[in-house]
Amino acid sequence: MKKKKRNKFSIEEKEKIVCSILESNESYSSVARKHQTNHRLISLWVDSYKVHGRAGLSKKNDLVYTGEFKLGLLQEMLNDGLSLQQLSVKYLISPSLISTWKKEYERDGALALFKEKQRGRPSKMKKKPENKQTTPISEKEELLKENELLRAENEYLKKLQALIQKQKAQKID
Repeated sequence: MKKKKRNKFSIEEKEKIVCSILESNESYSSVARKHQTNHRLISLWVDSYKVHGRAGLSKKNDLVYTGEFKLGLLQEMLNDGLSLQQLSVKYLISPSLISTWKKEYERDGALALFKEKQRGRPSKMKKKPENKQTTPISEKEELLKENELLRAENEYLKKLQALIQKQKAQKID
């Protein structure tokens, strides 16, 4: 049986599912199977709905969480013995996000929570290096540089030709 992809439920669909559970004695698992999703997700919707009403079913917020907030949340979790789901319901934050903060805190300490992370997808385009020339070169200067390069190339070729002839002369002798 295929599961539905993430975020495929509208708020109305979530509310219908939650209301059907609250009104009947169906288990989270049976409702989850019926709607091809995870029973834990259904459980999270029900808990969020009980605490926050319909607004609890929409977790889309564009908040940027400060390090102080993350640290306070994790301390509350540890001190009060709250689960990821309980914190998720209380603050309307995804349990996976809280779990990520917890892992960072356990691995790198409190400073890891205060680091700024880049948001969004990195650009595939490489930035072009800035051109160091600020003043345009006149046509005369450009021709003089080209002339100088051609003279150097000519000298090199003459020396190379002389060297080749010298080597041929030595082989003949």
